[in-house]
Amino acid sequence: MTLPEFLNPTPEQVAELRQLFREKLEKDAAKVPAGGFHEHDLKWVFEGDGWLIKFLENNDISMKDSLKQLWETMEWRKTSGINDIREDNIRMEYINDGLMFPRGRDVDGKTVFIFKSKLYVRGTRNLTDLKKCFLYWIERIIREANDDLVTIVFDLTDAGLSNVDMDYTKYIINTFKNYYPCSLNYILIYDLPWILNATFQLIKKLLPAKAVDRLRNINNKNIREYIDEENMQKCWGGQDDYVFEFVPEARKPMELPLTQNGTQNGILSKKVHFANLSPPESPMIESAVNNFSEHIDGEMLRIKPQFTITFAKSGSDLVGTVEITNVDSKAVSYKIKTTAPEKFRVRPSTGVLPPSASVTINVVLQQGQQINTINREKFLVMCIGVANDISSNPQELAELWKTISAKSGSVEQHRLKCALPVNFDESGMDSVFGSSGGNITSGTDHYGSVPSYGGGGMTPMGGDKQMAHLQQTIAHLNDTTHRLEAQVKRNHKLQWITCILFVLLSVAIVYILKVEIKSNASQYCSTIEGHH
Repeated sequence: MTLPEFLNPTPEQVAELRQLFREKLEKDAAKVPAGGFHEHDLKWVFEGDGWLIKFLENNDISMKDSLKQLWETMEWRKTSGINDIREDNIRMEYINDGLMFPRGRDVDGKTVFIFKSKLYVRGTRNLTDLKKCFLYWIERIIREANDDLVTIVFDLTDAGLSNVDMDYTKYIINTFKNYYPCSLNYILIYDLPWILNATFQLIKKLLPAKAVDRLRNINNKNIREYIDEENMQKCWGGQDDYVFEFVPEARKPMELPLTQNGTQNGILSKKVHFANLSPPESPMIESAVNNFSEHIDGEMLRIKPQFTITFAKSGSDLVGTVEITNVDSKAVSYKIKTTAPEKFRVRPSTGVLPPSASVTINVVLQQGQQINTINREKFLVMCIGVANDISSNPQELAELWKTISAKSGSVEQHRLKCALPVNFDESGMDSVFGSSGGNITSGTDHYGSVPSYGGGGMTPMGGDKQMAHLQQTIAHLNDTTHRLEAQVKRNHKLQWITCILFVLLSVAIVYILKVEIKSNASQYCSTIEGHH
């Protein structure tokens, strides 16, 4: 069995989808909503590549499925009046409540969209108006970030069952899944109360498989892996003491999303740096539309391969190599980051290169990881100029990169995608890397045929069936464990209730006996006096 090619749409495939849409538009003109599709949306289809790339990646380059989702999205945007949602036609009291708002950036420089769950009480707001407020914020974020990825943080601090509305939650999930493909960087669930764990599991099953890969259950101990302290709110343990106050949007004409090779209508885009560098081992995610230019020859480094790391068999390992060369006149320090640090072993991941020096970096897929998931991952090579006498001690370099801020514009970045050879032979690799079917290592459930970031839907064969069976067994054990935990908690509650009732009953019996004894004593005394 061979794996499919890396699912990155080519310019020819983007042009094909555009042509298919044009033909459908001419053929089904009568089916277009009254007034035709919105001018803004048509411009994104016919004048830019970024939007079309998202639909193709979301549907594994299936032209039929991509065209269907694109057409349905165009219809939805028209009939729902998405482009006409403004501050003067939404419930501003819902906006001013501060239930949801964008604030700051994650470690990858993506806008953070925050939901304060404790401020929402189910049934107290009009759901239609609330949905419209959500769409206002999403469209505004997209306009201001030029269709870059978004990280959503569901802050569940002090939240309970009354603060969770499954209808509203389903709407948010389905809206992203159906009409904003490949738009989420992370879905972060902060401070999940145990009482909402079952609800969280239900929400998790609603997400597409690749969206589940971006789902993280976080707290104040690991939130720094995704949001640095400068962008982190004080209530999360960070430095940002921001209190929400609505600021009207200064709307301006929206630029077209950048194309696959970092150009916009044929003009090479400027190099863009991450807004904030994460701690050294934090994961890195790249926009599905490649809003960052990929440099052939940078100012400081030359990278080979320029764009894609191709993995190949090396004994029992699957290995990719990257050669970086210092083309600057001074020494540079480099650092390698990846979207999946748990999947790869990178050696060396940091170092110092004198002028004209080169180093070959080996990237090895860790044993137990899924072969087909390589296609969705990416690497980032960063470098910065340093003094020629700088120490190459790994610990000192780690400290150096902790102090570096990309805001200065001094960090050069090169992005690399991952791929397997077109006719890669997977035979003999299952025993090392596990099944190519389910995502065993991530513990996620596959939702359906609407993936967000590519990947192959492989059919288990041979040893894969055993791994699939193991996965089902593990899932069953997890479900059993959750049920047992819930039963134990219920038993504890029943024990406390039983103890309280026993105490109350004992007090009542003692009181009744005391009254009865006193009454009998009084009657006895009265009888004695009567005899006398």
